[in-house]
Amino acid sequence: MNWHKWKQSTVAVAVALCLAFMAFLSGCSQQQASQTDSGQKGAVAATVADSDAALHVYMLNVGQADATLIQYKGQNMLIDTGDVDHRDELVKQLKEHHVKTLDAVMISHPHGDHMGGMAALFKAFPIKQIYDNGQAANTAMYKNYLKNIKNKKIPYTVLKRGDSFTFAGDIAFQVLSPGEPFTKKNTQGLSESGLTNNNSIVCKMTYGDFSILFTGDAQKEAEDQMLKLYDKKTLHADVLKVGHHGSKTSSSPAFVQAVSPKEGTISCGVNNQYKFPHKPTLDTLKKNHVNVYRTDQDGVISILSDGKSYQISKER
Repeated sequence: MNWHKWKQSTVAVAVALCLAFMAFLSGCSQQQASQTDSGQKGAVAATVADSDAALHVYMLNVGQADATLIQYKGQNMLIDTGDVDHRDELVKQLKEHHVKTLDAVMISHPHGDHMGGMAALFKAFPIKQIYDNGQAANTAMYKNYLKNIKNKKIPYTVLKRGDSFTFAGDIAFQVLSPGEPFTKKNTQGLSESGLTNNNSIVCKMTYGDFSILFTGDAQKEAEDQMLKLYDKKTLHADVLKVGHHGSKTSSSPAFVQAVSPKEGTISCGVNNQYKFPHKPTLDTLKKNHVNVYRTDQDGVISILSDGKSYQISKER
């Protein structure tokens, strides 16, 4: 082979290798992007530093139920605890996130799919504080819950509209509902289950400029009440924990518009018997340009924030 042909061949090989390497890098980049979806709040939303001062929020995958783990500066808070049949999975996921003590537990309302994991938590972890809405339930689960609080001498606080508290020093919670309890006397046409849902604790968690609105199973009646009581600034949140697992009984168009979230998280079971989330709810979220994350499809939903920006990733 003469010098000219050898030089042409060498250049061609070099170009081919360079193009292949660039394609490989592009593929890696696309793969990483598929695993992490960033909340677009500012140009640095995708580069939130995972430091000791970062806030971690995990919408745990506990089937047709709710459980959210909040971690900040070495402290752990749990909002709702899943159902009875996912108790072992709940404890497993908490231990995977290095939880050894629960500094606070909040039960939004005394339905089994929100407080069903408490019996396992009492056995697995020291609990320093418990919050709930003060609503009693005539179930063995609820009676055992109160018995454990008393026997273990755990500080216990009932939360109502207008209350506020902080977690780990910097994380602020503002309770927006319930006020006067929903009852058959002041509400018509609702079942006992619907009344209990509407008495859910609804609270806004704020860390710097970042916020999440936790809604329990609050339905349209509770949402309408909040719309009358609060302005859009108070109701607004970057992330909405979509009420009642995405049921059409919650997430009214007016409420979603007032909250104006960029992201919505839905905790529900795969092929659940209620067919959650319902199409009207998904249509409302889509119409309001809300990015939807679902535990039945995405697994654990992870949120990281430095108080200025945030990013969301999903397990699958």
